[in-house]
Amino acid sequence: MPRPPQARVFATAAVIAALASAAFVLCLLFQVGGTNATVAVDDIGETVAALAAAVACGLAAKRSAGRLRLAWTLLAASAAAWTAGEIVWSVYEVALGVVVPLPAAADVGFLAAVPLAVAGILAFSSAPRGTSRRWRVWLDGLIIAVSLLIVGWVAGLDTVVTDGAGSLLQRGVDLAYPLGDIVVCTVLVLAIRRASGQQKGRLMLLLGGLGANALADSAFAYLTATGTYGEIGSVLDAGWVVGYLMVALAALWPSTQTDAVDRAPIDIWQLALPWIAVLAAGIAALAGALHGHPFDLFMSVLAGVLLILLMLSQFFAHKDSLAILTRTRNMQATLSEVIGEAPVGVIRVGTDMRIASANPRYGELVGSPVEACIGANLTDIFADHQSSRLEKFRLLAQGAAKTVDGDDEVVRKDGTTAWLHWKATAVHTASDSVEYFIAMLDDTTARHTAEEAAAANLMQLERLNQLKSDFLRTTRHEFRSALVGIQGFSELIRDVEHLDPTEVKEFAADIYDGARKLDEMIEEMLSLDRAEAAGTLLSLSPTDVNAVITSTVEKIRAERELPVLCLDLNPDLPIVPADPAKTREVVETLVHNAIRFSPDDGQVVISSRVQQGGIVVTVKDQGVGLRADFDNGLYRQGDLHANNPIRKVVGTGLGLAIARQIVELHGGRIWVDRIDGVGSHFHFTLPIRHPTLDLELARTAHPDQRA
Repeated sequence: MPRPPQARVFATAAVIAALASAAFVLCLLFQVGGTNATVAVDDIGETVAALAAAVACGLAAKRSAGRLRLAWTLLAASAAAWTAGEIVWSVYEVALGVVVPLPAAADVGFLAAVPLAVAGILAFSSAPRGTSRRWRVWLDGLIIAVSLLIVGWVAGLDTVVTDGAGSLLQRGVDLAYPLGDIVVCTVLVLAIRRASGQQKGRLMLLLGGLGANALADSAFAYLTATGTYGEIGSVLDAGWVVGYLMVALAALWPSTQTDAVDRAPIDIWQLALPWIAVLAAGIAALAGALHGHPFDLFMSVLAGVLLILLMLSQFFAHKDSLAILTRTRNMQATLSEVIGEAPVGVIRVGTDMRIASANPRYGELVGSPVEACIGANLTDIFADHQSSRLEKFRLLAQGAAKTVDGDDEVVRKDGTTAWLHWKATAVHTASDSVEYFIAMLDDTTARHTAEEAAAANLMQLERLNQLKSDFLRTTRHEFRSALVGIQGFSELIRDVEHLDPTEVKEFAADIYDGARKLDEMIEEMLSLDRAEAAGTLLSLSPTDVNAVITSTVEKIRAERELPVLCLDLNPDLPIVPADPAKTREVVETLVHNAIRFSPDDGQVVISSRVQQGGIVVTVKDQGVGLRADFDNGLYRQGDLHANNPIRKVVGTGLGLAIARQIVELHGGRIWVDRIDGVGSHFHFTLPIRHPTLDLELARTAHPDQRA
């Protein structure tokens, strides 16, 4: 894969910087070209390196925005100030060929670079990261500064202070270089400590570059103070070249970093940076003691200050840790309380699908104590579809889905069932592997019940709509049949000039029968509409169906003698919840229908029997039976053939439709069996337990409750 342009530019610049640094060091070591050439290479090389850093930082500022632009601008100004100082120095040594007077005007540029570099480094980050407070960061800065001061003191800073040659001003300038470098390094270490992402690489290059500058500054101050800084300088002057080339590389570091504040926790090595400085101070003090360096008063003061700072740092660190621990425990307690009182079930499920923890609501949902749920397999509570549910969790484990959910039926411990809607997500470890699953469950039984009821109602409405359509087709046919007779006989009477009075009476009788039939059909239609509009308006009470049948048959016998009505009733028939008046209407409709289509000497048998969950009432006739295409809808094309169809208006069977409506309102059903040659058998059922009222009646009911 080809590298992006920024990476190629950085790699090329790094190679050039490495080659230039190596060539510079070799030139100083071997004094290539003699003393004058070496001095020129030394001064010009340092100028070019600092100028390259200034240009690179300026370009980085142009590409950046916000605080990053300010940071690179200040660093460019710092490198430019140092370049100006080095140009003045080069004028003395290269152009004029004289020894630079100390202190010199060049020191103004060199020393001005220090505060500009400090301000630029501070601009890289505006706030501490992680749990550190701002004052804690500066406390760590003091620890780093004191530690670096101890290292510098052992490395020769004491010589600059106590044994330095020259005037007081010159000694002050010589001391300003290492002290300024200590401040720069301290601030830079703090910036690295709170850096993140691609800032780390850039700031590490800055640390290396400014560290190399600090080494060269300290060597210059020491050699100048002891009067040993030669005409051609020192090989340690390479620190300035290497340092500023590293600063230039930091500006070319490939990055898209913005000046947004990073709130992520800091790394361990960043947290340990102040302690690394303390470790360096301890090693320096130990090395100084082994080489005969006296542990003087100033070193003692520095050691004491460092111990006090460390004690304060530890005290406040423990205080902050205690505050964080207290907040964490409070948050944990609040979270536990929220989960414990949550209106939904919350569980933690391991990768083996076993429940690791659960809240009380989950125990209520599955009808089991929470303690008994721990360790149980999650899929065991669901009624079915185990494979599809495991597949969903597999998608979570593979990262193919962030969340999965389902709506499933569960079986509680007491054997009852309920519907639960669940939703799960995966919790990952630092290595991005699944540690466990979090699932939330809610009871949706009421919603499912409502949806099932709505679906049943919709089916019922669709059935009624179909029945309405069939009814319209049937009534249209029957109305036309009746009207044809009325119209035909009327036209005959009107158009025929000579009619026998007897024939006129017969025609008038036929017209009357047709009109009466139309009136009956209209009345039946109104009755059917009233039955449907009544809906569930049934007056249910404990009813003895045998008593209803007996009273209905006695009433019909009193009105009509033929055909023969016979009863075959089961004496052990149970009491059922029913509307006695509506039940009597059903029996009366079926018996009248049987009488109508039975021959004059025919027999109609009304029987009752017990079946599972209810009773069955049957009305058998000996008529010609139903035609082949008769539908058990009971009134779709429902013309029942009489035994003498000549000049007889065919009935629509609307009474049967009303009977069906009444039976279904009771929770039963009605149907007819065609018996070829021997008539039809009509049956209807009544349940012992009403499906909506859940009314279960004892067999022995009070006598005044019977129909």
